[in-house]
Amino acid sequence: MVDLAPVDDVREGPPEIGGIAVPTFPYKAGLVVAGGATLQPRLQSTFGWLLYGLLGSVTSAADPYNLDVYDHAFKLSSSDSTYVPYMGFRKVVPRKDNDADTDLGERYEDCKIVGGSLVLPNDAPLTMRFDVVGRKYTFDPDPHLWTYANTMEDWQSAPVACQTGGYLKIDGSELPVVSAQVGFQNVPLDMRTERVYGDPYIEDVTIIQRRLMYDITCKWQDPTLYRKVHAGGATGTTWSGKPYTSSFEVKTVSSMDMPSETEPYSLTVAADSVMMTQQGGIQLAGNNAVMLRFTGVALEATNYAIFTLRNKTASYVWPV
Repeated sequence: MVDLAPVDDVREGPPEIGGIAVPTFPYKAGLVVAGGATLQPRLQSTFGWLLYGLLGSVTSAADPYNLDVYDHAFKLSSSDSTYVPYMGFRKVVPRKDNDADTDLGERYEDCKIVGGSLVLPNDAPLTMRFDVVGRKYTFDPDPHLWTYANTMEDWQSAPVACQTGGYLKIDGSELPVVSAQVGFQNVPLDMRTERVYGDPYIEDVTIIQRRLMYDITCKWQDPTLYRKVHAGGATGTTWSGKPYTSSFEVKTVSSMDMPSETEPYSLTVAADSVMMTQQGGIQLAGNNAVMLRFTGVALEATNYAIFTLRNKTASYVWPV
């Protein structure tokens, strides 16, 4: 589902003295590009460009035991924690009744990815939602003339939740997770602050805060994590005023191995330090399992957030 689109801010003028009791005049307050896309990610190659746009930096290295496989660690820039690269996007609105004259292409310029949310069900393919804000757009009546640097990637590198090799770990211990969502936000400056007098376009998409968050629901197996969060330790018996922090790691893999390899494609999201909070109490209900729901947010650390994509693409070098 793609809803990235132009936003035309058309407004009504305020009521004035002496007029009749109906709206009197319209005006436009400028434009912006906003929206995004929900996709089933393919880990083969091009998904890495979206991760680059979300995080802002990448380090690529070949596996020392298999030089045909590469690990790409997408993370925050070490020199500027707010750096997010500009991207361009295009969308084709398809023709009516095979009439090429009704094709419409939309080009979006000076865009930044402001959010990426990975949804991990327990019995279905994973999905990821990307949200974008941009400065400009143009319409193109001939999108059939567009060319592309890549081809469509097939289903074989799409991650599937139930595949062996996937996991979610807190403090190095794997949890029996029923559902999870991991999100990364690039929070932009308020659009009203980005506008200047005499210009319909926003000046920039200024990123002012960045956050890795998660929301997980897991089955109750023992009280260890529950007591750590509330009582400060696995054997705690009373409330602790110290927030519980730990490492966080989630991995997902494709159902098929990489070509000529004996391992699947994979994506791992990890953070050195996250603050955990339990959402709601333990509910006991007839004919139902005992569940725990936790949310968390990553805290400042050496490795704040790293998205590691493992595939056979040699590198991701941002064009200049």
